[in-house]
Amino acid sequence: MAQGPLEKAIGRRQDLLRKNADLRAEIEKNNGEISEIDVALAIMRNYAPLGQLPGLDEDVRSVYGNLASMTVPDGIATILRKRGEPLPVRELVDLLERTGKMTLGGKNNSINVIQVLNRFPKRFKKAEDRRGKTTWTLAQANGHLPGLELIEEKLSG
Repeated sequence: MAQGPLEKAIGRRQDLLRKNADLRAEIEKNNGEISEIDVALAIMRNYAPLGQLPGLDEDVRSVYGNLASMTVPDGIATILRKRGEPLPVRELVDLLERTGKMTLGGKNNSINVIQVLNRFPKRFKKAEDRRGKTTWTLAQANGHLPGLELIEEKLSG
């Protein structure tokens, strides 16, 4: 028997309410895991040497250096090189803001970072994380940072 518009609307509403309940349960589960991780990170910070936990240290300038004095592409390359893993644009913007390279909360910061990443395909390449979200990584190990090629040649030679 065909459902009328009222039955369809009521059925859809019930589906959405069930989905919301499932999502709330997942959020609660995730919040519990985040709390556990925060406790573990607090302990790690007590024993890790300063600057040895990129992305976790409170003082990002001690980890990434003076990004404010670099160009945005060099700053992004430095972040990606030191982290050693692909990062989403949101996290790159956050780090650039926290190190003083970009204005905190600037309206166009994400757009500017995306433009830089797309403008330099020999330096940066898109990747996907396990969930299919877009992240960015270095196209080459040294990230085309000025002078690193010479240092790496001396170390390998």
